Amino acid sequence: MASVYRWMLRKVKGTNKSRTKKMIEIMALENKKPKWVIKLDLYKNILTRGVGYTDYFRGNYFNLTKREKDTFVTTKSFYRLLSYLNDGKYEVVLNDKLIFNRVFEEYLKRDYLNLRTASEEDFQRFLKGKKSFFAKDPTGYGGHGVKKIWVKDYPDWKELFYDLKEKKQFLVEEEIKQCKEINELNPHVVSSFRIVTLYKDGKVYIIGNALRINQDDTDVIGCTNDLYFSLNEDGKIDSHVIDDYGHIYECHPLSGKRFDEVIIPGVKEAFLMCQEAALKIPQIRYIGWDIAFTDKGPVMVEGNEYPGYGILQFYKLKDKRTGHLKDVSDVLKGEMKKIKL
Repeated sequence: MASVYRWMLRKVKGTNKSRTKKMIEIMALENKKPKWVIKLDLYKNILTRGVGYTDYFRGNYFNLTKREKDTFVTTKSFYRLLSYLNDGKYEVVLNDKLIFNRVFEEYLKRDYLNLRTASEEDFQRFLKGKKSFFAKDPTGYGGHGVKKIWVKDYPDWKELFYDLKEKKQFLVEEEIKQCKEINELNPHVVSSFRIVTLYKDGKVYIIGNALRINQDDTDVIGCTNDLYFSLNEDGKIDSHVIDDYGHIYECHPLSGKRFDEVIIPGVKEAFLMCQEAALKIPQIRYIGWDIAFTDKGPVMVEGNEYPGYGILQFYKLKDKRTGHLKDVSDVLKGEMKKIKL
């Protein structure tokens, strides 16, 4: 029992206090309860279920029955899912973007260069005709280690070459030209469409998706209080549009574009692309693919052996009272008994 209390204490100490406070305030207001009641229930669920404060907020745990809570993934159960479904020996294919690009090159549809092995001459050829490109840390995640480079700002291309190598931004990629339908929402950044696939018995299932789009004019995705929504294969939004705190939006705050007017081409093609790509690496059964939409169709950005579940089981997205664990269970069925959650 002492070890449980120590674990709980670490969990509480590790929380983002300002973010937690804001989430508690929102839940207290929505449920017309004192903040201390929500806070007490949060700590109860941390202790009994291993749930994090973000999971608690997104899942609306305060209003769920025990049976409903059992359908939600928590940090603890998620890592056990990953341990069972994904073979760690193959994770490097997804964790290193340079290896990923080589394995899934047919889905990239853009020019890129590996600065780990490229010569000065290779880099000079890559720059030819480009006004800008993106430099990435191949092992970075969540938008970290990514920078948009304007070629005109670096008259000495050799200096840039060695500067990028020194910063370990070994992957340089041609800029993705986003389709006009998403540019009408926010043209400042390439929005990321996450598709989660699950492999079982030679077949790949899509068990969730969410498009992430910046609210402001930041040119890197994932570094702000973004907006999220899911899409059906016809390219229409089939959920609410929400931010990290569950506020619902009818229009994009930057462009004013109404979300009910949005139709994004290529979604069905993106689903099929990810199902096909997942068959190339069946050792990693549970993958989160990031897709961008261009005028030439969907292109693959990267794959993640840590697919992420938070937005997929955010109850305000689709007003669901069941979580992502049910989505996984619906595919695995009896195999779930082998996983010690």
